[in-house]
Amino acid sequence: MKREFFLYMVAVVVLSGCSSISVSRDYDETVNFSALKTFAWKDAVQPETGNPRIDNDLIDDRIRTAVNRELTAKGFRLAKQGFADFQVSYFVEYKQRIGGGTVSVGMGGGTGGRYGGVGYNTGISDYEEGHLTIDMIDPSDDKTFWRGVGRRTSYETSNPKKITKIVNQSVSGILKKFPPK
Repeated sequence: MKREFFLYMVAVVVLSGCSSISVSRDYDETVNFSALKTFAWKDAVQPETGNPRIDNDLIDDRIRTAVNRELTAKGFRLAKQGFADFQVSYFVEYKQRIGGGTVSVGMGGGTGGRYGGVGYNTGISDYEEGHLTIDMIDPSDDKTFWRGVGRRTSYETSNPKKITKIVNQSVSGILKKFPPK
């Protein structure tokens, strides 16, 4: 029973690690983040990329809703374009990646040494990684002063609730440390 529980817990940890988001952030240390109170979207409509997976009104709505919710929860107010302390912009991209695990080699022998074999597994596979980049931009000079990038393995799904959950988790992870302390 203990062994089954242990294997179950290992599987949960491994599977949850596969769906986690990796986040990086960068910002201009000279910006007075405490002076920022209001935000607006840089573009009222997300600029088209020519990629139908990215140029998706449903994803755009989910991302904007999640960003609005996260920033509002942090005390920022959504303002009209031209009246905001900072602007928000985002972009999505997908990249093919090659991942590798361990290399394993196995050898076997038959009875009397007459049969044998050697096998190996490189553990190399390709996968797609989705990137969501969120920029905070100074409207006075159109320069980015804060950038957060979230990366996670991309899985195709046709479940709107799952897609929304992934977007919400990604945006939350990216904006977790905005504004920087």
